[in-house]
Formats: sequence, C-alpha cells, structure tokens
Amino acid sequence: MFYRAIAALVGVVTLTGCAAGRLRHERRGGDGTVALEAFIEKVRQLSVEARPARPDTPTIERTDPALAAARTLLAAAPTAEHHRLVAESYVRVGVRDSAFDHFTAALKLNRHDAAALDGRARIWRDWGFPDRALGDVYRAISAAPDLAAPRNTLGMLLVAIGQPAAARRAFDRALTLEPGAAHILNNLCYAALLEGDSARAVSQCRAAVAADPHLTPARNNLALAYAAAGDLAAASREFLITGDAAAERFNMGVAFTATGRYREAAAAFDEAAALRPSLNLARQRAQQARDHAGTAPLPQ
Repeated sequence: MFYRAIAALVGVVTLTGCAAGRLRHERRGGDGTVALEAFIEKVRQLSVEARPARPDTPTIERTDPALAAARTLLAAAPTAEHHRLVAESYVRVGVRDSAFDHFTAALKLNRHDAAALDGRARIWRDWGFPDRALGDVYRAISAAPDLAAPRNTLGMLLVAIGQPAAARRAFDRALTLEPGAAHILNNLCYAALLEGDSARAVSQCRAAVAADPHLTPARNNLALAYAAAGDLAAASREFLITGDAAAERFNMGVAFTATGRYREAAAAFDEAAALRPSLNLARQRAQQARDHAGTAPLPQ
C-alpha cells in the first residue's frame, strides 16, 4: 500500500517546497508553499512572453550577473567548457530549453564532457523523459567513472522508470565516491521507501538530515519514512519543521492515505482546508479519502 501511495509525495513536495523534477524555481511562501502571487506572476509572465518583446525589455541574460558573465566568456571563446558554463547558469535560473541547447553545443565540441552529458540527462528527466536520459548518463559514467554526480543521476532515472532496487545500487556507488553527501543519502532514503524498507529509510534520511539540517526534501522523506514505520507523531514533527500547521495537516493526510488510514486522512485534509481556505487540493483529497473510507464530511 505504501509503495503505491508514494505517488502522493508530489502533494507533500508542493506544500513543503521540495524540488525533485518539479517547478524548482518558483518562489515559496514562508510556510513552504508556493505563494499565490508567485503563481499569478508566472501566468502574467507567460502572457508577456507570448507577445513580441520590446527592445528595452529586461531579459534574464541581462539581469543575472553570473549568466551574463558566462555568456561573455562564451562570446570571447566558444569552447565546450564555456558552453557548459552557460548551460549550467540557465539550469540555475530555470531556463531548461536554453540549457539543453548549450549542453548539446558543448558535446558537439567535446563528446566526452561528462558534466555536459550529466546535465543534459537531468534536463531530459525534468522534462519527463527518463528513458531518453539513460544514454547520456551512461556515457557520462563511462567518460568519468570516478564522478559521483552521474551515478546519482542514474539512480534518479532508475527511480523514475520504476526500478528502485537498481537505483539503490547506483546511489550506493555514488555515495562511495562522495561519502556523507546529504543529497545522495536522501535519494537512498527515497529508494528505500519505494522498496518498502521503512527502517532503512528512516536510518538513511536521518543521516541525510544530520549531514544537512536544511535539506527540506530529506526532512519530508524522513517524515514519510516515520509514517511508513508507524511513528506518526515523529512524522508530524518533521512536517512541522518544513511547513506551517496547514501544510503539516495536508502532508499528514498524505501519510495517512499512504498507510491506508482513510478516515484519519479525510480528517487531516479537512483540517488543512479549514486552516487555509484557499487550499482546494485539500478538499479534493479529503473527498477522495472519504470515498475510500465511506465516511461523511466532518461538521464545520
């Protein structure tokens, strides 16, 4: 049950500001949620981009100093390394199509550029095409077998295509190349969750949090691991660290759903909606939980 319901992690991630293949560059509210004004601004931005730009319209290339510097280097010397630096700057600001183009340009000049191969593989994954990313990541590993990053990317791709055991092996290898890396420990925790090993998941997520107490994805996964292990009080505590009371209630609703406790899930989602009336998703999830449990809405 918990394995099937892990897909509900998307709800947890959205409310607590974790990025893994998500809209990682959206602004977040102080409670970890995507701010409404950020969503409105995103819609407005898309509307503006649909119209021809005015000559004096500021662009990210002009307003981001690191990107501007990387593009200056590229203009002076169009090398594979400089294309890769530009691509990495575009990744940082969330412009993946331009990043992809520059990673590809780097590879035309140096087909053994492991960082460019790894970067392009991650973009394929972010676009929802992990199968297309595998060729690039295996080439990256072949080009730089002692680098942890491509092994970690391989693990994420294997998770995306439903092979958590193989992903765990890739993450284990990455960890031997970068001992104590919090992001790799977090990925090992997530793979353990998918494999149904809650004890191992708790252990590895606790190690990830110890390595980086500010790594929100690790705390979210630790909360899910505690829920899978039956320690719901600990799960609630971890969710409260990364969000406000409404986010904690919503995320506990996800955890209750994942463990088949539909009545408690419905109640938690109802409480989240009461705490934050704009949270329509909580009402939808509450109704879904009631449909499973055959319960009526709680009185307001």
